[in-house]
Amino acid sequence: MLWWTGLCVVAFINLCLLFFSLHILRKKLPAMRTALANIRKKQFFFASLYTLGCGFRSILPRGDIRRIVLVDSWISSVVIGRTVATIAELSFVTQWSLILYEAGKYTGNKTIQLLAKLPVPIIIVAELFSWYACTTTNYIGTAIEESLWAVAAALAVYACYLARPYYEKAQQSFLTTGIVLGVGYIFYMILVDVPAYVTNWLAAEAAGKTYLSVGAGFKEICTTWHLTHLYTDWQYEMIWMSLYFSLAVWMSIYIVNAPRLDEGLVQH
Repeated sequence: MLWWTGLCVVAFINLCLLFFSLHILRKKLPAMRTALANIRKKQFFFASLYTLGCGFRSILPRGDIRRIVLVDSWISSVVIGRTVATIAELSFVTQWSLILYEAGKYTGNKTIQLLAKLPVPIIIVAELFSWYACTTTNYIGTAIEESLWAVAAALAVYACYLARPYYEKAQQSFLTTGIVLGVGYIFYMILVDVPAYVTNWLAAEAAGKTYLSVGAGFKEICTTWHLTHLYTDWQYEMIWMSLYFSLAVWMSIYIVNAPRLDEGLVQH
């Protein structure tokens, strides 16, 4: 319950940070060229969706495959939570693509421009596997989903690496930070997150578990949820949710007012 309270407090802080970022952005927009201003307005829109989506999930935590919730209400159902999560996650990865597009546009690097187009379609596929997992209760879907997130992050890190030599000062530092955080995220996914889901899948396979069909599973996620406040039921969710609903949201909000990538270019 202490953890849940903390999530709710962080969700409120994130909302305040979002409004603060809007205040800063409004001051910067008049000095921006039109194309860049449009990109940063889109960044704020998608950051808003992501922040609100994560706030919703902080207040109403759930475990999709096990159908567990902290609030005994229809609004905690997996189908609603998964829908909110899908919108939020697609918004977040769209922010990645926008910032990479910005770098590709102003450096003129065709490879960066190509890489900027890849994260969103990759994560659309990842979301399909996520829905497959939460309807059928088959953890292999989640393992594939998280693996695709690691692939998308790797492509984004590579794009930042390619863009970095074009910049100096704040822009270069921003890209360096993106590389460091991205590499850390990839290692976490490879060493912790994906193996955890693969382990659950192997255990289910060894036990001869019978999985639901997608249709039957969809009906269940609309109508079934199990209330539990046991620490043992939530201990893994406590790890990833705490990081995801804080650090990831702060990154999303920060990107809105990240250093302008039409400036700080190295003069040749």
